[in-house]
Amino acid sequence: MKKRFLFFPLLVLFVLPAYTYLPVNSFSPHPPRQDGPSRPAAEINRSLGRGINLGNALEAPKGISWGVQLKEEYFKLIKEKGFSSVRIPIRWSDYALTKEPYTIEEKFFAKVDWAIGEALKNGLYAIINFHHYEELFKYPHREWERFLAMWAQVAERYKDHPDALVFEILNEPHDKLTAELWNELLAEALTVIRKTNPGRTVMIGTAEWGGAGSVSKLVLPNDDRLILTVHFYNPFQFTHQGAEWSAGSRAWLGRTWGGSYVEKQMIRNELEPVLWYSREHNVPVNIGEFGAYSKADMASRARWTAFCARLFEELGFSWHYWEFCSGFGIYDPRNKAFHMELVDALISDDKSVLDPGDPPAVTGEEMVTNGDFSAGGMGWNYGAWRSPYQAVFTTVGKEFIVDVQTAGAEEWPIQLIQDGIPLQKGCSYLLSFEAWSDRPRSFSAGIGAVIGNDYPIYGEASIFVTPEKREYYVLGTAGKALTTGRVVFSFGKETGRVYLDNVSLKRVME
Repeated sequence: MKKRFLFFPLLVLFVLPAYTYLPVNSFSPHPPRQDGPSRPAAEINRSLGRGINLGNALEAPKGISWGVQLKEEYFKLIKEKGFSSVRIPIRWSDYALTKEPYTIEEKFFAKVDWAIGEALKNGLYAIINFHHYEELFKYPHREWERFLAMWAQVAERYKDHPDALVFEILNEPHDKLTAELWNELLAEALTVIRKTNPGRTVMIGTAEWGGAGSVSKLVLPNDDRLILTVHFYNPFQFTHQGAEWSAGSRAWLGRTWGGSYVEKQMIRNELEPVLWYSREHNVPVNIGEFGAYSKADMASRARWTAFCARLFEELGFSWHYWEFCSGFGIYDPRNKAFHMELVDALISDDKSVLDPGDPPAVTGEEMVTNGDFSAGGMGWNYGAWRSPYQAVFTTVGKEFIVDVQTAGAEEWPIQLIQDGIPLQKGCSYLLSFEAWSDRPRSFSAGIGAVIGNDYPIYGEASIFVTPEKREYYVLGTAGKALTTGRVVFSFGKETGRVYLDNVSLKRVME
């Protein structure tokens, strides 16, 4: 079975032959010291408020431009539009020795000094991180000490900066840097940072690409100056349609986001594990990245952005939109003009966008066979498709039970599927079901198809379940003329029991 799409890093939009240098002489690396003790992380998080990523600049590979040169005026414009902070992605690994003592180049440090200084000078909080450390993701043990040595240098250099500067340990851990290894590494990195920055607020993200679905695997150190940060790009087929770096994304072109009842409920549910984790561990939350790529229509982008931003705020999360002036951007640097639809969506105080509206009207025709499991597993295909994933599948009464005994980094190896469902091109379908679990955990549910050796997804959501039975929804729109559609539930990331009942798929009425 083909795995579902995960969060992918934001990659190159424009590759130019020359590396563009930032000004380095307009800021001293020795700003005023902190006036009084550092404030609590929750207070810092509130001050971060509404923010913007300065993406595709300092995280580009060494010697290559991704089309963004940071300018002094950008920080002023960001502040004037009403934003409170900037997140500065940085590819430190390209500018440090590969052998001990792993020294970071002074010229590159000066560029970071300048960017931090411009933020603080304009009254903006700043977050600096380690971004696109590809070697660490592929060879975590080989790069382990180098990563810690680089953090020691960064922490030492900025130890006297005010608490308006926040450290983020690593962007989107993934690949060979598993959740288990990430928990070990982040604890060691935090220990290194605390040697010189005992009061600094530090952000820690989740493994498996930084998404909300992996938050339950995160083990936070016992430290009261932490912020949990997650990235949010769902529904992925909408936000990344036509994205050149994402396989199969051309097939998603034309996806819209109308702000329907189901669309809003799907987003709310996907944030449930983050809210639950925040309350359980008493840690504030930052949405470090969210955004919809420019290939989507602007009206849908603005609706989705406005809903997400207001929902994050309702939940008490700070946020940083991806990004300022490239493929997702709110600003056109060539014409020196803002995309005001996106700016208004981000900065508006209109909370009416949170109104869920009414559930969609659907046809009476049921498209799923044995959705109440009254005939046991008839009509369904299920299994653990890859070693070492293991699960036991049973039906008790009218409940289907998936007991995951060995999990891993991907969801697709353990699935419950029903194939052979007729879907029509351009038509929307509503998948509904009841679910609960033996403990809080997440899995995914989707509407898709089988086309040759391809398994396109037309609608998918991360489902957060607790021991309380609830009804969930997934909305999907068929993208091609098909004869074989499918409903897919994927459980491979977490152990424990999930219960399903009353699975239904119906066509949404026009």
